[in-house]
Amino acid sequence: MFVCLMLAGFIASAQTVNCQFKQSTFIKASGKTIESEGTLKLVGKDKMEMTYTKPAGDYFIIDGKSIKMNLRGKKSVMDTEKNAAMRTYRNTLLNCIHGNWKQAATDNNADITITEKGGNKVVTITAKKQAPRGYSKIIVTARKSDNLPVEMVLEEFNGTVTTYKLSNIVKK
Repeated sequence: MFVCLMLAGFIASAQTVNCQFKQSTFIKASGKTIESEGTLKLVGKDKMEMTYTKPAGDYFIIDGKSIKMNLRGKKSVMDTEKNAAMRTYRNTLLNCIHGNWKQAATDNNADITITEKGGNKVVTITAKKQAPRGYSKIIVTARKSDNLPVEMVLEEFNGTVTTYKLSNIVKK
């Protein structure tokens, strides 16, 4: 789904962050797993670009109040000011991207726990109750030194689970 964005998990102080990502999405309804990969670029507080090399030509972009995507040939543009569900989705993603995990939990009526494992923080955001859409659980593993994520697992209420692994992270 659109979960690609959560990958970023980058702190707000970063001007520009570039990295490689690998994405694995398990779709419970079909029992299939879809593998993808590409590059991610975060610029400032509200712009993120995911450009896929597998499958080539796909993209997912948050640019201010709009979301633009081409996912497996299906192009769309959404105005998050007019679409409440996508606005909530955008805000949740950007809050997680910038390490505003407590705000993401508050906005989604969820509980949050933050633990440490090795040199990383493990942030778990768990919904307090079932909802028609959204995430039942988000787990972000971020480097303790700068809050940059190295892995994100997003579990949707419908059983779809997307895992992102980030590498070659460069902050400018």
